[in-house]
Amino acid sequence: MKIYIQKITGMDIYYDNISKELVLNGKPLVVSIRFLKEMKDVIHDKEWSSTVKPDRKMYYMFRDIHEDADRKATEDNNLRYDITVIPPDMIGDEYVKTQGHCHPCVTGTDVTYPEIYQILNGQAIFMFEKKEGKETKTYHIHGKEGDIVILPPGYSHVTVNPTDQILIVANWTESKFKSDYRPILKTRGLAYYYIRKGNESAFISNTGNKDKSTLEELRPIDPELIGLKKDEPMYTLIKTPEKLAFLVKPQDYGTFFSKVVE
Repeated sequence: MKIYIQKITGMDIYYDNISKELVLNGKPLVVSIRFLKEMKDVIHDKEWSSTVKPDRKMYYMFRDIHEDADRKATEDNNLRYDITVIPPDMIGDEYVKTQGHCHPCVTGTDVTYPEIYQILNGQAIFMFEKKEGKETKTYHIHGKEGDIVILPPGYSHVTVNPTDQILIVANWTESKFKSDYRPILKTRGLAYYYIRKGNESAFISNTGNKDKSTLEELRPIDPELIGLKKDEPMYTLIKTPEKLAFLVKPQDYGTFFSKVVE
């Protein structure tokens, strides 16, 4: 089965669910695979994870995707466009998710790099949280195909596939930094897990988080906030890279980010 995502990306690209390849202009892209053994510390159902082969494939990451004509723009502006494919699965009682990570600070500041996502296929729950003293504030956004979500500075984040569809998400990010997985591994995940119990789905608290925690729902952003029209591919922002400057110099966009979590 092939999932064609040309219209929503603006590129000649599709995902082949048989070969697990993402194909751009007829050529398969380089893939990185996340295995269960890398996620065992952030899974709610520890008993389940101990009974499953550690080399189980959880999701597929394709990084630094661009048309040849856009290579210079991505390099000159320190930008990177990635696509992640998360097949439907259950990890014990929990819906399949990404391992989760946070970002480092921009050099010379106390502001971390943000990230922006667009759902290309399926549905997603984006969970992101910030620790303030002994309190953890967690937000979740349930999005559908075409929706755009900004993860602001200062937040650890996880993406969940809560359906039986293949979830495909794209992101723009600053190209030079390396993600930090240590804080989430230390607390065995975010402050909440999204699980299925019988016919019901629910958020439950992570006992590894010792802080007081709150959970609040937010909505995907209005595309006009970043200069896009409704249903316009997020990839096309590389044609006007100044619209993505908030990813590279977030310290200059405090007012902009305040609109994301209001």
